[in-house]
Amino acid sequence: MTKETALNHTSDSSLNSDTSNEAHFHADHYDAVPLDLSGVTEDAVSRQISRIQSRRSKDTDLEQQVQNPIPDLEPAEIEKVNSISDDPKFNRFPASKKKLYVAVASLSCFLSPLSGLSFLPAVPEIASRFNTSGEVINISSAVYCIFMSISPCIFSPISDIYGRKITFIVCSFMFSVSTILVAVSVNLAMFFIFRALTAIFGTSFFSVGAHVVADLYIPRERGACMSYIICGAQLGTAFGAVIGGIIVNYTSWRVIFWALAGIGFLVCVMAIVLLEETSVETRHSKILKEAKKTNPKKKFVLVPINPFRIIKALKYPTLVIDGYITISLVFNMYSLLTPIRYVMDPRFNLTKPVYSGLFYLAPGLGYLVGSLFGGKWADYVVRKYQKKRGRRVPEDRLRQTYIPLGFIYPVSILIYGWSVEKEKGGMAVPIIFMFISGLAQTNIFPASNTYCVDSMPELAGDAIGSSYFTRYLAAALASAVCLKSINKIGVGWTCTYSAALLWIGFLCAVYLVKYGEDVRVNSLIKNGLRKPEEFESIK
Repeated sequence: MTKETALNHTSDSSLNSDTSNEAHFHADHYDAVPLDLSGVTEDAVSRQISRIQSRRSKDTDLEQQVQNPIPDLEPAEIEKVNSISDDPKFNRFPASKKKLYVAVASLSCFLSPLSGLSFLPAVPEIASRFNTSGEVINISSAVYCIFMSISPCIFSPISDIYGRKITFIVCSFMFSVSTILVAVSVNLAMFFIFRALTAIFGTSFFSVGAHVVADLYIPRERGACMSYIICGAQLGTAFGAVIGGIIVNYTSWRVIFWALAGIGFLVCVMAIVLLEETSVETRHSKILKEAKKTNPKKKFVLVPINPFRIIKALKYPTLVIDGYITISLVFNMYSLLTPIRYVMDPRFNLTKPVYSGLFYLAPGLGYLVGSLFGGKWADYVVRKYQKKRGRRVPEDRLRQTYIPLGFIYPVSILIYGWSVEKEKGGMAVPIIFMFISGLAQTNIFPASNTYCVDSMPELAGDAIGSSYFTRYLAAALASAVCLKSINKIGVGWTCTYSAALLWIGFLCAVYLVKYGEDVRVNSLIKNGLRKPEEFESIK
């Protein structure tokens, strides 16, 4: 196999630098993003550069420069980069700085779930303030989730165009401003509008954080790093509602949002002081470099953003199937968390928000603990099957989801729901199985998220962005219908339907592991991103 062919595939180059088979892996693995395909997700960049070139009426042969993902390398140097582990872009920062940047991204992901869940124990008080019902306030959670799904469509391409750091700074600052306006809301419309804006800005860190991981680490290291990103989000999930319950028990619900605004400003300062730009070269810098050849004083060019590009990534079947897995997880998560106060207060005769708020600790701590080793487990599975195959197949990562998705999570949901419905087992049973369900969920997320990142590098950040888009639509649906479902058919049957969604997700994971590689590569061939002979070379 030629080195050129090796550059056109997406498998990990080597298992460990000290293994005796390293040379074999370098020859037989296909990891780097295809040099002649990277421009596929940069249509707007190419068109804008073409316009600049035509005005200058010079043939600069820029197309080759724009498409090269490793700027300023000569063809002879490119020939040396025969695996992704050798790619110099992954060695631009020392290991200590990489960890620091992932830590900043992880803490930034704390904002959105903290904002989304901390107000739940205060729903009755907020409903009373605006003379409405708890169901209407829970609809604000649905609206919040809808705008969470919109966020990656906007900020994933913005981070590709203008850079990760500026996106972090702008979003954290605007999150805080929007949260302050929620805190001072004088009517329900104002509350809804600015809650939606906090969702747009706060959720951006999930997809941009995944980009940061992809900028810094090779695929076989990404699962563990993605766990840290998810861990930041789960800190918000674990403690958000507890903090909200304590605050609303002793003071006003508005204090919740003032506290959130302060945390947002802290994240903004961290991004300014600690975070460097992790992109090798932003699309804006490519266009600006060309524009300066005509106008050396030019400092900025406006690059158009296409938010629908994220949605277009869903034409690839493997992303849709993997997306359903995350949909089933998020639907269960929000179905479990949103109605806790309405379910637990009457079940256990709880009279204070702080008591029901403590119930959020059980799934939250499960999320936190699971996120600490879920990604490492997925990386281990990838390495194990890489040894067996002699090459890395991204779908192997999903084998790790079989036990938590096919058994632990759905069974935990069933036991939780029916123990509450039938009033069996006291507080211990629902608390234990809420914890186990959270543990199982965040054993699945790192594998699914990382699969989006490294299975289709041709799509850049669009793959993970499409996943976040679909999963938060599911969260919106769950937030809107869970309380009505519980009121109509009870907690037990609501959880039974949720468990059924998880079992369908398990079948999706099995399908991807068995047939996903064929489906994925064939869809890339169909859309012109691969050549048939490249697929034949790995069969």
